[in-house]
Amino acid sequence: MSYFFLQWWGIFENKKVGMRFINHFLETYGFDGVKGLLLSLFPSFKYDIQVPVLTGSALLAVVADVLGVGPVVAVAMLVAIVAEMWTGIKASRIRGIHIESFRFSRCILKLCCWLIIIYIINAFYMECSCQGRWFEVLAGVFFGVTKALVMIWFVVEHVISILENLAVIDGKPKEALVEKIEVFWDKVSDMMFKKVK
Repeated sequence: MSYFFLQWWGIFENKKVGMRFINHFLETYGFDGVKGLLLSLFPSFKYDIQVPVLTGSALLAVVADVLGVGPVVAVAMLVAIVAEMWTGIKASRIRGIHIESFRFSRCILKLCCWLIIIYIINAFYMECSCQGRWFEVLAGVFFGVTKALVMIWFVVEHVISILENLAVIDGKPKEALVEKIEVFWDKVSDMMFKKVK
């Protein structure tokens, strides 16, 4: 083994040192460690609306997989990225925050995290869908739906970020528009549970 590999292995062999390294890396991007990165990747958890987000994403993923509209979801991902960047720039101007490459690198880091997740799921999907045995076909269907789920979840999480930016642009608190989703979800879940009883 090379000396370089042994050095890196030594860093991660001790968990505290490894976590310090990861946290320091994330702090260079302005995140408060792993938790800060995860809350930035998944803002629905910040507002405690992960249940409706994941439920809606799962239902749309099944529909998207059945209808075969994966390319439409990919275009929606691109539109969400552009819209989030556009509204983020506008919101930053309103708050008086200068646009810096540092902030753009945060956006790129988050995008890379999402794309790595999608790539890994797609690799499993491609591996399983080429086979002919029944369990491999079943696994291919599972990973196809999972890929659609993650792609739609990506769009929904970006919509939450766009709503945060739009609230700032309108001069409201950052969470003003997202809280309306919480209220809507509470009404819908109350109606559903009343019908079940």
